[in-house]
Amino acid sequence: MSKRNNMRTIKIYCRECEIELTQELLEIPEVNLCWDENKDIMSKNNFSIFINEQSKKKSIMVAIDNYNLKDHADKSRFMGCCGSSNFSSLNKVCLCGNEVALEISDCWLSHYIEFDLSKVIAKEKIKQDNYTEFNFYCAE
Repeated sequence: MSKRNNMRTIKIYCRECEIELTQELLEIPEVNLCWDENKDIMSKNNFSIFINEQSKKKSIMVAIDNYNLKDHADKSRFMGCCGSSNFSSLNKVCLCGNEVALEISDCWLSHYIEFDLSKVIAKEKIKQDNYTEFNFYCAE
């Protein structure tokens, strides 16, 4: 990922019902993520574009916070000794029921929520109260 002088500000929305899932989030570079055990990956109100090294799939990572999300009804998606460590399926849903994100919060892992870009829409702040859809698949 290239370094940028001007970090983006975004809001995340459900792709299915278009409800606002997060407040404004300020971009931080992926290199600034904290991968320490049992620690938040970043401070609240931030996001980072994450690229999985193996699959090359992009996602949006955020701190665990009180977003417009609820836990998935299937509790097996939250396996872990002290929190969630099940990487196999999304465990956070929009209020409409659409699966949108994965929470990782177990004690032996860094803590974060990872939004699936195929399930959400990210809108970049252009100016005060003016947002436009942002295509993270094309972002550097």
